[in-house]
Amino acid sequence: MKSTTSRIAVGIVAAAACATMLTGCLGQTADAGDGKTSFVAVNNGEIGRITGAQNPGSQIAMALCEPLTGIEEDGKVFMRGAESLESEDQVHWTVKVADGHTFSDGTPITAKTYVDTFNFVGAGKNGMPSNYAYGPIKGYDELNPAEGEATATEFSGIRLEDEHTFTIEMKTPNNDVPYILSQLAFCPMPESAFADPVAYDKKPIGNGVYTLEKLDPQVEAVLKRDPKYKGWVPKGAADQITFRVYTDTNTAYQDVVAGNADVLRSLPPGLIAQGRNSLGEKGLTAIDRNTLETYFTWPTYLDKTYPLEVRQAFSMIVDRASISKDLFKDATVPAGSLMPNSVSAYREDACGQYCTFDPAAAKALIAKSGFTGSIPLNYSSENTTDAATALAVSNSAKEIGLEVEPKPVPSAALSETINSYKLDGPVIQLWGSSFPAASEWIASVYVDANYRLQYTDAEGQAAVDGALAAPTQEESDALWQKAEDRILADQVIQPLYQQVMYIAHTECVTPHAAGGDMQIYRTQVTCGK
Repeated sequence: MKSTTSRIAVGIVAAAACATMLTGCLGQTADAGDGKTSFVAVNNGEIGRITGAQNPGSQIAMALCEPLTGIEEDGKVFMRGAESLESEDQVHWTVKVADGHTFSDGTPITAKTYVDTFNFVGAGKNGMPSNYAYGPIKGYDELNPAEGEATATEFSGIRLEDEHTFTIEMKTPNNDVPYILSQLAFCPMPESAFADPVAYDKKPIGNGVYTLEKLDPQVEAVLKRDPKYKGWVPKGAADQITFRVYTDTNTAYQDVVAGNADVLRSLPPGLIAQGRNSLGEKGLTAIDRNTLETYFTWPTYLDKTYPLEVRQAFSMIVDRASISKDLFKDATVPAGSLMPNSVSAYREDACGQYCTFDPAAAKALIAKSGFTGSIPLNYSSENTTDAATALAVSNSAKEIGLEVEPKPVPSAALSETINSYKLDGPVIQLWGSSFPAASEWIASVYVDANYRLQYTDAEGQAAVDGALAAPTQEESDALWQKAEDRILADQVIQPLYQQVMYIAHTECVTPHAAGGDMQIYRTQVTCGK
């Protein structure tokens, strides 16, 4: 329904490393002698969980799970565990489950499998970490009351029709359902998992391309291709993937350079320049569609302190192009939209003049507002990227006589301040999406729990509701853009930059993404066999 993604190859030395090292390089791992391919991927952090909400085990879970739908590199939806997914009103959805698919232990997967899974995960009493994702489905509130006991044991909006068919009724029209069902939260679980989901998490029975052969949470997880799997297999998929645990990104990066590991997802901005020098065009890939964006946010309870002209002026003294090019060495790209370029409703310059560096116009706006105070710019003290950004903005503001005070705050304290509606100025915030849809970026602004802006706008909210109910992509995008225009006019959230995801890898693999999100199990093996 939305968005795009592909790859840009940017990176050399790994080939020499593979020529001399006998561990970690494609075609040279322990099972290379039998003609099978394998690679070592960096797992950032201990594998505390595999199933459930996003966590350090999520990349493993993606390889074990075949969701009902999948996302192409260009962001389009395709059918995986579902044979078809249809709706005439964006409220009532009919799902036909593909015939003959099974879990890795041979247990058949039917429509009932999904209905039982959804009812189990969606019930708050079961304490499943993915429960939140079921919020848009009719009956969720009865299963998850804010107070007291649940008044239902199953979703009123989910009904089993026959062995291969079930229906989903949403609370309101929602044309994002094909994207929603691609998430890990909706992976099917066998009936045996419900008795002890904690134990199941340690040894999940998947239904995807790979099976979990070994798990040592502090060391590694080993996955092997399931020969019985009947669904979609990524092009050039390896026969085995080893997810090796790293707690230090610098160490992981050095292992990729040395050929001891093959794939490092999301190289930190501080290592990108080194990666260009060490890995060259064949070992550093930039995903050219973005799923992370950094903003300045201004909660509306500060409107009297910082009126619209002040907020506009603040945005106009930010040299976004210089920050991305000179400060972050193209690890980011300037943002002129509240949406990233992975979303079909994206417009490069939606923000217009107020995201354009113009100190003279900013100075005139400050004079017009009569503002004479200073602006504390809040950010996490643990985030060196935000610290560099805040300093750059402060220096730029001085040129027009405006005082912007960088204000580092420990992450926990900053979160508490934001959640308690006690900010004294704007804050630098990062937002990412679960799938490449405009709702993740525009509708999210109207949900107070996301940014704590206390922001409401009837016309913008109506546009959001219309966009989710629109029968065509074109109609939907036009309404998302209208809602975006309303938010930008109020200057409660200002785009700063989109983060470019760089993948460090050895020459024998090519990374692939789903709508801008690099997924390790989709890595294409280009050597071996």
